Amino acid sequence: MKTQLSKNNLLIELEKPEYSSILNQFHERTFPKNSLIYGPDHEEDLVLIVKKGKVRLYISYEDKEFSLAILKAGDLYTTHTRTFLSALEDVKLLVMPVNRFYTFMTSHQIFSQTIIATLGKLLKQSFSIIESLIFKDVTQRIVEFLLYEVNHHGHRNEKGVTVEIDLTTEQLASVVGASRQTVSTIINDLVRSDVVVKINRKTFLVPNPALLKEFPHG
Repeated sequence: MKTQLSKNNLLIELEKPEYSSILNQFHERTFPKNSLIYGPDHEEDLVLIVKKGKVRLYISYEDKEFSLAILKAGDLYTTHTRTFLSALEDVKLLVMPVNRFYTFMTSHQIFSQTIIATLGKLLKQSFSIIESLIFKDVTQRIVEFLLYEVNHHGHRNEKGVTVEIDLTTEQLASVVGASRQTVSTIINDLVRSDVVVKINRKTFLVPNPALLKEFPHG
């Protein structure tokens, strides 16, 4: 399960001198931790860039929520979709009306590339979530999440691969579509089976990713 929609950090681009006039067109908005930032019925059509904090992107059906991604500093998204955005921690956003952003997008390739990449990955992630909910149980979804983090953000050493999971158990539960207790139980099972070693609250060591991939059948 992926946690990012784009590898492009637009903040780095916008801070370049040639983009200063564009950066000045954005307005800053702040949102406290655990607050709903935008929902499907939000009236404004905005492009937003995360300046600080983490934003959970998810869809909701009846009483269930399904996470699509975690947006971090430099990530871009828009409000005119059927998704919800909530603050996993105190968040600071840069926002701009879509129609104004479109004029910049047509003349600056970096923006159009990021928009296309984000929408494409969002569509792919949506199908991945549907597949996971139909064919995979919670344990498999957690294992996939950990493997993604290992493969994309892990640091290999002589003992295996260390990875920082900068999410609380409750936040991780929302990402994989499970209860906090279920996630805690599965993580403890992984640790007891020596498939994962818990170094501290956020840091885990995966001695052998192949064994993690086969859990609990390996």
